[in-house]
Amino acid sequence: MQHIITMENIKKQIYTLPEIRRVTLPLWPAWAVTAVGIACGLIALLNDNIPAAYSSDLICFALIGCFSLILTLSYYLVGDSRRPYHKQLHKVLEPELTYYATNEQQHLIDALEAHDEEALSSIKKNSQPQLVLMRYSDKEETIFYSQLLRATSTRQMEPLTDIIINNIKK
Repeated sequence: MQHIITMENIKKQIYTLPEIRRVTLPLWPAWAVTAVGIACGLIALLNDNIPAAYSSDLICFALIGCFSLILTLSYYLVGDSRRPYHKQLHKVLEPELTYYATNEQQHLIDALEAHDEEALSSIKKNSQPQLVLMRYSDKEETIFYSQLLRATSTRQMEPLTDIIINNIKK
């Protein structure tokens, strides 16, 4: 653990665990809205027998379809469309960041290694990211994938622990 890593690398490390896989949100709803929008636009442009009021409504649907496609592609290209998924629990894991002061480092490491969630919750939190506890968990908080990081002067994160898995309901 000598090298310095970014937060995205932690997510990549979680994906290497055998019980975790990537889940990508499906594209078919956006493609369906886009296809309907294109069909409405073509009907409005090619059919002269449609009243003007209906033609403008069809053009509106076509614009909604185009905007739907643009937003979906933007989300997939720029946004975070992939989430870690726990195969056995059938749950998507959500990230959580908690900040602590540097003087709490040993208490945090001890609580993480002992899998003591109660001790971990009693440690005083900080508003500055001197120490960062990065956790992925399901909504019911039955399992945690945690890693303690230290902020460096270059605004990157240096890992203080490996990924620690805490399964609450073993």
